[in-house]
Amino acid sequence: MKTLLVLFLAASCFTSLHAGVYVFNPLQAQITPVPPPVILTVLDSPLVPFNITKRSNNTIYWSDFEQTSPDWLARGGSWWISGSGHKGGGVSGQDNNGGIGGASQYYLNLALSSYVGFYVGVKIRYAGTGWAGIVLINNNLNRLYEISINPSGASARLNIWSYNVESLNGWSQLASSPNFSYTDQWYTLIVRYQYSPTSIVITAEVYSENGVYLTSVSATSTSNRRFPAQYVGLEIDGGSAMFDDFVISKRNPAYLNVTGLSPNASARLYDSNGSLVGEGLSDVNGIAMLSVVKDLVTGVGDGGVLQISSNNTSCSVKTSIPLIGGEDYLVSSTKAFEGYADPTYTGATVFFYINSSDLKLSVIQLYSILAEEFEVSLILESIEAVGEATFNITLESSSTSSYPIMVVNGEVISPRTSTLTLRDGGLKITVSGLFFRSVYTAKLSVEYCFSSKSVCVSYPLILYGLGGGEP
Repeated sequence: MKTLLVLFLAASCFTSLHAGVYVFNPLQAQITPVPPPVILTVLDSPLVPFNITKRSNNTIYWSDFEQTSPDWLARGGSWWISGSGHKGGGVSGQDNNGGIGGASQYYLNLALSSYVGFYVGVKIRYAGTGWAGIVLINNNLNRLYEISINPSGASARLNIWSYNVESLNGWSQLASSPNFSYTDQWYTLIVRYQYSPTSIVITAEVYSENGVYLTSVSATSTSNRRFPAQYVGLEIDGGSAMFDDFVISKRNPAYLNVTGLSPNASARLYDSNGSLVGEGLSDVNGIAMLSVVKDLVTGVGDGGVLQISSNNTSCSVKTSIPLIGGEDYLVSSTKAFEGYADPTYTGATVFFYINSSDLKLSVIQLYSILAEEFEVSLILESIEAVGEATFNITLESSSTSSYPIMVVNGEVISPRTSTLTLRDGGLKITVSGLFFRSVYTAKLSVEYCFSSKSVCVSYPLILYGLGGGEP
């Protein structure tokens, strides 16, 4: 009976709805994700220099004459280390006519006859009226070639002489330059020596204290009394002189190469006191040739600072290794940071690998998807630092920048930026003054509000410092 009742009710139901075939379709709902009105991406990090290494071995000998060395011997004259060098100490000498040819020599006791060619560079300050410069001496210490400056009032000449070579037991002038303007200052003298079985060729150039080329001279000696240079040194023939920055090299010490740069990068070398030594632009291979005639040995041989500018980014790397003209130095670089945005581009994580107090890094780019303006600010929610951490975080547009978030030695000075308007051109989040001695984690919010300020949205931004000291 129950079965029949059910069937009857069902039949009655269909009867009341009229006969026919009915198709019932389920409700279909299609949900299309709406992209967020503001997205962010992590920018590519520039390569930041963090180390300098010497990659060549062109220097045969160098000295900045900061202290007395047993490597040097005197033939005539009085020679001593003084504190009146070009930078720091230097060699002072006084002629007494007691050396080879009646001049006075202070020579390096290092045999060089195995070299068929080399360069010699030195800085010289000479207020006398005789001759002072570089000397090439034979093994028996009785013959020489002198490359010297000869002042006369407000002008001077660059000369090449020989003694006991072209003239037996006498002096012969092999070449003399035109006059150049001369004042009491430090000059740089660069000499190139080339020996062959048939001749000796000597060329020389002189530069002012500011590195300006003044003149050059060249001579060839074919006398059967010519000799391969055994010793190289300093010479005075009349009065007194001071010398500094002495370099013997297989390559011209007037130039120093920096490799490992980006193409068309600007490289500027400073000594440890901040004085500019040399500068140059890198070629397509990332090699910059820097003229260092102003300071053949950077500073007092205690290294310096290389400032590199490329792609609107400027940074510096300090080194304590001696920087000597004639050598190649490699700059090793690394990315300053790496990071990633989440799949919806509404949050990001960034890892910092290197410290740099003078580097400003553009880290995040913010874009507006809608044709609408948004008011944007950054908020530092928290910072956890094992050691000291210092940085500034700023919003920047093409024309202005916000007041920064400031953290100094782990202490939050300012936890929030001022507000900037996000338009079509976008905004960048930049980090500067970055320095951290150990690991840290900084959690921030990127907050943007519709122009009506009826709705505000926050995106998470996490910054990690992975530890380390100054670069």
